[in-house]
Amino acid sequence: MVVALLLPGDGRANHDRLPDPPPPTTNQKLPSLPNLGRATVTVSGLSSGAFFAHQFHVAFSSLVKGAGILAGGTYGCVETIPNPWLPFWSVALDRVSAAAVACTHYYGDRYYGLRPSAPQAEDSLRIIRKAADQGLIDNPSNLADSRVWLFHGKSDALVPLQVMETLERLYDRLEVHEPNLQFDQNQTGSAANHGMPVSRFAGESKFPVRDCGQHEPPFVIQCDYEAAVMLLRHLYPGDFKPASDDPHRDGTLVAFDQSEFFRSTDESVSLHGVGYLYVPTSCAAEQCRLHVAFHGCNQNVDSVYDDFIRDAGYNRWAANNNIVVLYPQTKTSAANPNRCWDFWGYSGSNYYTRTGPQMRAVKAMVDRLIGQSP
Repeated sequence: MVVALLLPGDGRANHDRLPDPPPPTTNQKLPSLPNLGRATVTVSGLSSGAFFAHQFHVAFSSLVKGAGILAGGTYGCVETIPNPWLPFWSVALDRVSAAAVACTHYYGDRYYGLRPSAPQAEDSLRIIRKAADQGLIDNPSNLADSRVWLFHGKSDALVPLQVMETLERLYDRLEVHEPNLQFDQNQTGSAANHGMPVSRFAGESKFPVRDCGQHEPPFVIQCDYEAAVMLLRHLYPGDFKPASDDPHRDGTLVAFDQSEFFRSTDESVSLHGVGYLYVPTSCAAEQCRLHVAFHGCNQNVDSVYDDFIRDAGYNRWAANNNIVVLYPQTKTSAANPNRCWDFWGYSGSNYYTRTGPQMRAVKAMVDRLIGQSP
């Protein structure tokens, strides 16, 4: 009955009742879905969303069974980058600088003329073990049974390949090995820039269609392959049906009140009042799985309207494969002008633990959907 209430009504082709641009507020509450498997939760993300997806995977490893990471990096990456100007005093770079010139190259690869050290897997491993010992994250031994898919575009200069190679080594140290761990370095197909590859951008957009090698809004890039199916097939092995030719005929995208999952008076949380949920029609009668997709910086609905939540490819493949997709949303704030997910601590020093404001909010959304008490 809950799913039936979410199903689309009459509307024009390829669209549902969600307007474009999507609404800034809504009274619709996030439902509990009775046919959603509790042992099927996976996550993925692009850019800051990729860092956050990995962070969420590690912190809630007893819940999350797999992760797809496109242009992301290691857990606590910004915590241990040495200041290159103080090599003998073991002083770490401030988190913002570490995020912008080491964990990514958002502002290049130099800190006042000197190149800082790249992230190290051993540093992240120490942070994970310490956080686990303090009871701040789940036991990392849970990760050994995970499935992980990594992707780095050949034309992506924003997140260095070395950062993703370090992430691969970290997962290996956490006992995630091939074939459960796959790293696609874009050796075949068009060279991708820093964006979400789709085989064809078919939706309506206020932006021009972006080629595979471009890095421009909406950061959904038209390549000859589709990242969404590549990661979903890996995270959910077994029979995988072809994509729907009309995911909004075969399911529905709804807006829900995201503000009930965090303290909306705290601007530092930088979460939007509205989140989005795609539910295949089949989930009214069949067992379904839950995937959480985290957008990148400047890729939330305020930035790109529906171009990520409708057109990044997830819904096409989710519709015919019994996958519910949750699209949490950030918003701009003084410390987060580009609407990124928090992987450097703008929401507080506990950002990478289970009690981090964004981490806690998304976990509460997942708990609601699968009918689990927090």
